[in-house]
Amino acid sequence: MIDTTAIHTVQNAFSRKHFNRVLLQIEHQAAITEKNPAGPVEEFRWLRECGALQLVLPGEPLDFNKPDTPALLRLLKDVGKANLSVGRIFEGHINTLYLIHLYAGNDQRDNWYRGVKEEGHIFGIWNTQGQDGITFNKNNNSLEIQGSKTFCSGATLVNRALITGNISCPERTGWQMAIIDMDGIDPEKIDRKSWKPLGMKASGSYTVNFSGYKVHENELLGEPGIYLNQPYFNGGAIRFAAVQLGGAEALSQATIRYLEELERTGDAFQQLRLSNMMSAVITGRMWLEQAGKYYDTWADDGNHNEELIAFANMTRVNIEEICLRVMEDCNRCVGARGLMEPYPMERIFRDLSFYLRQPAPDATRIKVAEFFINNPAAFND
Repeated sequence: MIDTTAIHTVQNAFSRKHFNRVLLQIEHQAAITEKNPAGPVEEFRWLRECGALQLVLPGEPLDFNKPDTPALLRLLKDVGKANLSVGRIFEGHINTLYLIHLYAGNDQRDNWYRGVKEEGHIFGIWNTQGQDGITFNKNNNSLEIQGSKTFCSGATLVNRALITGNISCPERTGWQMAIIDMDGIDPEKIDRKSWKPLGMKASGSYTVNFSGYKVHENELLGEPGIYLNQPYFNGGAIRFAAVQLGGAEALSQATIRYLEELERTGDAFQQLRLSNMMSAVITGRMWLEQAGKYYDTWADDGNHNEELIAFANMTRVNIEEICLRVMEDCNRCVGARGLMEPYPMERIFRDLSFYLRQPAPDATRIKVAEFFINNPAAFND
């Protein structure tokens, strides 16, 4: 985890100008960070210093109480464009703060928000069960965790981790959320050898064993089963899709710079490929913009859950296809030489290839088809 005592104690108000400078720093640092066993420590210090970690809290520019999801998705895209691994961890931070916004009690919310603002706490959400998946068990008068989570992005950076698991006791039964103080987890229980991916190395998505951790009542978030509430559960896919599109945008711009360096931008075949790439990226931005507008209009009204989930699913799968098309055209533009260090395409290719492998892509497409079979006139107005 980041040693928050080493972070500058003054929390700056969010500044887009400062944020843009931080994004450039993150982009320039990306190749070094991938090889740093500590992960993107500096990057999250910079994000804190520009006010980005608290951006969605009450009174901040993207306060969840005054939703502006299109702007949030653009911001997530921009972080992903700078470094997909940083974008993945940052999206998990935002996702967790949103679940706190939805489901926390007032005292819990104040406590966790204070941690972000005053201590620079980074939040993460880790849902993938290990072979010994998480359970919350009564042990005498205390509640104790048994089991592990895998794909825990930012495992050595995150200060507060939202995990899910089965709870069965007189007071609660079902799939429960809890926010764990990572200072209470022995570093030896973070399995650094478990993360040997093709890409996204800097995300440090290790396996974490939570066995023996004693959960306090104020660490339980919401009632059992509420984590899967719709439309928030499936609708949230638009956030990771935004980060992914940032990777495609980074590839497109890196390709243009590479061709400029070789003085190949005048080649008609290269221009055709660049046209395809930029058209795909702009299309992705349009998907995100509309998805954000629908989310703000429909997420809380309870009358358009199916439409919102369908559009979120379409956004997710279309952005996946957009990213794959951009990668294919980039590949043809730059050839073997461009896919070697020190050019950034080599790393971005690996990161984006890996990050696109989200759960159940085919089932998501089938759900889209089923929605339109049952609602053929949807989205006509």
